[in-house]
Amino acid sequence: MGISKGMALDAGPPAKSSRINVRAPNVATAALASIFGEVHPLVPAVAGGNDMPFIEAAYRVGLTPIHTRSESGAAFAANGIAWESGRPTLCLVITSVGVYGALQALYAASVNRRPVVLLSGEVGATGAGSVQAGDGWDGPSVVDVTRALTAWSFLASTPDLLIHALPRAVALARERRLPVHLDVPLGVQKAEAP
Repeated sequence: MGISKGMALDAGPPAKSSRINVRAPNVATAALASIFGEVHPLVPAVAGGNDMPFIEAAYRVGLTPIHTRSESGAAFAANGIAWESGRPTLCLVITSVGVYGALQALYAASVNRRPVVLLSGEVGATGAGSVQAGDGWDGPSVVDVTRALTAWSFLASTPDLLIHALPRAVALARERRLPVHLDVPLGVQKAEAP
């Protein structure tokens, strides 16, 4: 899906009536609904098992995912949208390889002061072999890797943490004009909304 005819990069948020008016089916939907209108409506994304609840939630709340071929492409698209619009722009990727693929664009957003909000889907938050364990088995924690390039890099390991962290991440990106990164386990995204 590309940019629809007449949708400029500096387009404002969709009309309030397009927000969901029913109880959010999961935490990903509740979290994205809480920032609707605060972020650009175009959301570059790479669909994968670990970020699908976020992508489905984006559609549900009235955002428009743009499906790219790679995490690098998604992150550079988010960087460009943030640059043109001046608004915080979400970017959805899977963890580990997805985050590593987005690093060059994250660096560009950092040095050029662009408010990109990178959301990565994680298999699990802890445990042997988990990327977040930082035990070297699957590499260092992606939160540790992105920390130097962002205003804030955080593992939202519970539903409550995600509900509070996403609005904070968007506010930090907007105020500091820097990228931020939230890594969110699949189970947290899929959890029942409060």
